[in-house]
Amino acid sequence: MDPSPRSPPPPHVVLVASPCAGHVMPMAELARRLVAFHGCAATLVTFSGLAASLDAHSAAVLASLPASSVAAVTLPEVTLDDVPAGANIATLIFELVRRSLPNLRQFLRSIGGGVAALVPDFFCGVVLDLAVELGVPGYLFLPPNVASLACMRRLVELHDGAAPGEYRDFSDPLHLAGDVTISVADLPIEFLDRSNPVFGQLIDEGRRHRRADGFLVNSFAEMEPTIVEDFKKAAAEGAFPPVYPVGPFVRSSSDEPGESACLEW
Repeated sequence: MDPSPRSPPPPHVVLVASPCAGHVMPMAELARRLVAFHGCAATLVTFSGLAASLDAHSAAVLASLPASSVAAVTLPEVTLDDVPAGANIATLIFELVRRSLPNLRQFLRSIGGGVAALVPDFFCGVVLDLAVELGVPGYLFLPPNVASLACMRRLVELHDGAAPGEYRDFSDPLHLAGDVTISVADLPIEFLDRSNPVFGQLIDEGRRHRRADGFLVNSFAEMEPTIVEDFKKAAAEGAFPPVYPVGPFVRSSSDEPGESACLEW
């Protein structure tokens, strides 16, 4: 009598988190929930060598994950000695991720059964190239909110058709969706300082983001209904990849004073 057929392995999702506290923590929670509620296998990949404090924080977050369900991998260090002194932290992270691609590629190809999807975070957009190479979906994760993605989208649209090195100014106030506007002065400085190399990098990254199969955002529709609806219409029209508010990712710690009221809100 033939043995009963084996169940197929769960889809394996690999999440790639840049070495920032606000990125590693929500991505770790996303990985945990993919396993606990969606029957996936999940591996959270982080980087090392940028700063000892960042490495220590990432290690602490990885150690807090349920070892029985979420795998954790830290890629080997790569040299950044030739990056100009005083470079912006965003520039360092973009370069760290780019130089780590060979190590990440090697790891992904070593996974038995293959990868079902790649989920890099905002700073790791270049990992989408590996998703194309492997023939798997690539979804970008945004730790902030949907409005931040709307600002990035507007920045890129503003520069569609611009010549290399030509930078254009936002209209003020900046219109995001429906009646949602924001004062340009309230934008992060990286969106405004055209003399900073990060400005051009943001535009390049935003253009790369358009190739994503979708965006997973650490927010929820009730928090930003107008902007979420605007992205739904854009996806239906084929103007922008689908945007999925999948948060908020809050890891409860009952020993933190005053936390209960915040979570109830």
